[in-house]
Amino acid sequence: MTKLVLEIPNQNDLDVLLPLLRRLRIRFSNLKVSTSKEGELEEALRIVRQGCDMSTYGDALQYQIETRQVNF
Repeated sequence: MTKLVLEIPNQNDLDVLLPLLRRLRIRFSNLKVSTSKEGELEEALRIVRQGCDMSTYGDALQYQIETRQVNF
């Protein structure tokens, strides 16, 4: 079995393709991706690029040691 993922930006093209897939009895899943508001993607990318100050999270090694101590 071969699986394909298609990105079809034009709704008219999708409308032409779906009947063909049904006629050929090719199973498919219709995944709809919502369109984001203008600038929303750019804002999300800006936030990711900006990063965060990891110093406020403390010492990860010390946390692991403390959480794994056996209390008898």
